[in-house]
Amino acid sequence: MLINRDHRSWFGFTLVASVAVAGCYLLYSAASPYGPSGGSWPGLAFGIAGTTVMAFEGLLAARRKLRTVRMGSAQVWMRAHIWLGLLAAVLILCHAGFALGGPLTTALMALFLLVVASGVYGLVLQQFLPRLMTERVPLETIHSQIRNVHQALDAEARATVESVTGVVSTEEQAQAGSASDEQKWKSIERAAPASIPAPAAAPVRALYENEVRPYLLRSENERRQPPDLQAAALTISPDLHAVIEKLRALCEESRQLEVQRRLHAWLHNWLFVHAPLSFALFVLVGVHVYFALRY
Repeated sequence: MLINRDHRSWFGFTLVASVAVAGCYLLYSAASPYGPSGGSWPGLAFGIAGTTVMAFEGLLAARRKLRTVRMGSAQVWMRAHIWLGLLAAVLILCHAGFALGGPLTTALMALFLLVVASGVYGLVLQQFLPRLMTERVPLETIHSQIRNVHQALDAEARATVESVTGVVSTEEQAQAGSASDEQKWKSIERAAPASIPAPAAAPVRALYENEVRPYLLRSENERRQPPDLQAAALTISPDLHAVIEKLRALCEESRQLEVQRRLHAWLHNWLFVHAPLSFALFVLVGVHVYFALRY
């Protein structure tokens, strides 16, 4: 979520509430001869308030599961999740007296700070990665269809090469081309294969088979540099430079899609850290409450 003017009221509320909580804590700490304690009435009040806010934070996951239920907009829930989460951090620190305590409370505090840090990290990423994606990936497409688009780019590259070399498709290539065509990506009218190969077209075919196609159909985990088609053009007949330029444009689109995939992973994969840590935090909070009530 982008932090913009719509967050001003939430920021103001969180700031005022945090200052008020900090003021109460300073008064309470100054009046405590043995120092602040989470077991005192003020300490318990901070703890109950912080735990209540944390419980509300956890409701965001339930809100996402109930998209059709009228429970306020997702934007409002996200704003509340961000700013109340920061307020919860202030409340929990005041509850702990800014100390770690025993093994359980130390583990609980460490886990709590990791949850807050991972959430802030994800929020920071959301401020600049979408803009970076727009700037660096002007040919952005639907993320779930990137693999299909790569296959369609190969089908278009193959058709471009075949327009001057004649048919170069193997059975595997034909299947890949038909699969991408079924997805209706890049469904444009392509030139028919040349009946007679153009003079000096053999290097173009070799370039496609050895460099362009392996690059366009590389696996997601494979890091491969785009083929240097400008250097290859120096060894190919000038009459075929338009074909080389077309292949270069297709490889560039493929490169941009790979950048999009990596940025998308950065933008979303932090949740695979934040969500499990949050769940573990709630479990440990339950253990902490149990032992606090027992003793």
